[in-house]
Amino acid sequence: MQASEPSGNFEQQVLSGLTQMSQQLANLTTHVEGLDSRVEALDSRVEKLDYKFDTYQAASDQVLRLATTIVIAAASVVILSPVLHPCAG
Repeated sequence: MQASEPSGNFEQQVLSGLTQMSQQLANLTTHVEGLDSRVEALDSRVEKLDYKFDTYQAASDQVLRLATTIVIAAASVVILSPVLHPCAG
């Protein structure tokens, strides 16, 4: 009977260890699923920020072109006005 006691004790230890490992694996799985959902949320936010940045950059380029056009038009009027209307100068 003494030989079966250590064997039974060993089996209990193995089963206990496996149970603990199973619980730890379940906890780890839960944490990984939580991290996965957080990463998806961050990915969505980054996509929105990229869209906003691209929109801002395009608008800035258009404003720059508009400002350049206005400056060129104003300079043209100032330079060409005396040439086209010599009496006004």
